[in-house]
Amino acid sequence: MQVQFKEGAFQPPEVPSTLNLPEKLEIFGQKIDLQPVQQSLNTIQEAVANITRGISIQSPLKVPIPGNRVKSWLLTTYLDRDFRISRGDCGLFVLAKDGSSLLDQLL
Repeated sequence: MQVQFKEGAFQPPEVPSTLNLPEKLEIFGQKIDLQPVQQSLNTIQEAVANITRGISIQSPLKVPIPGNRVKSWLLTTYLDRDFRISRGDCGLFVLAKDGSSLLDQLL
């Protein structure tokens, strides 16, 4: 198989909108109460949540890829119902089908 990429896309990053601190933290034998810090963070977290909602609804940025340097090849050397081994000009790929019993053996 020979592949040529004509377009790439940049997905907006996923930014967590909350930061959960523990109630207390012990440093060098001293216990520090973090509840006042958490309360101060709540207003900042609300602002961050608004910003992340704005970012997450943006469409991916699509960029055309010019030239011939984006051509690649892939050769499948083994294939069955659950498993595929392919090699190409950029490496070796060992793929297992989602839901395959082979994945259970790896975990």
